[in-house]
Amino acid sequence: MRLASASADGTVRVWNACTCECESAWDAHDGSVWSVAWTPSGDRLASAGADGAVRICKPPRPEPVRGFRGAEGVAFCVDWTPDGRRLACGYEDGSLKLLDADAGVVLRQWRGHGDGGLALPVIATRWSPDGTRLASGGIDFALRLWDSDGKPAGVMRADTDARNDINGVAWSADGRIVAAAGQDGHVRLWDVGTRQEIVRLPAGSEPQWVRGVAWAPGPGEGRLATGGGDRRVRLWADLNGDPVEVLGGRQSAVWSATWSPDGSRLATGSGEYETEGGDPTIRIWRLT
Repeated sequence: MRLASASADGTVRVWNACTCECESAWDAHDGSVWSVAWTPSGDRLASAGADGAVRICKPPRPEPVRGFRGAEGVAFCVDWTPDGRRLACGYEDGSLKLLDADAGVVLRQWRGHGDGGLALPVIATRWSPDGTRLASGGIDFALRLWDSDGKPAGVMRADTDARNDINGVAWSADGRIVAAAGQDGHVRLWDVGTRQEIVRLPAGSEPQWVRGVAWAPGPGEGRLATGGGDRRVRLWADLNGDPVEVLGGRQSAVWSATWSPDGSRLATGSGEYETEGGDPTIRIWRLT
């Protein structure tokens, strides 16, 4: 089982998730790497970086087999369709791109997030489990839905006066609910069919932001993992109650979270951005 990590020094690393040993590392981007994503089959890895590039490689070989560039500034996020053929990417200028990974062409580009004509960065993208919808979150405080061709399919905004950038998104396994990690220290769950907020989880010590959010694989709602600026990882089972477990330690702010395919382990990534001290590491939590 392999785990990929993105680093502020421009490198991408691939780890053996069982032994915690680094199998390969390479200079992937000029500047910070903001996002990495495996194809569902695990044969290719995409990365997005501060240089505006999206690159695809086949680890352990670091040489890109595909590359996409543009004048959008930072490429913040990237995610594969469930069939592993296309990529959705979000950029600093508020745009989204739909890329054909096999042909190496841009299928569609559109303005995704903005306010009053001002373009605002897209921070998170995630495809629904069936690949029919794309969720994106941005600094315009909105969680937006798109169909598989990039056409608008809905907008959700939290009823809050606090700054609430959408830093992370995750779909439930059945595709009925999408979770949005907010700058105001909450993760909000939205019913995709009704566009209504179902529940608001206090996933961080306010006013600390939340960024990492991931649903465990499996039927139904399953377990939800959240993490953010308060350096804690919370696990939720009853989404209307308190977290079933709070994981903590010397890590810095928790930037990312992802489950193993069988749901037995959770990996979290930490960094020192917007927080001082701590221990910027990748942690793998064994959960039963």
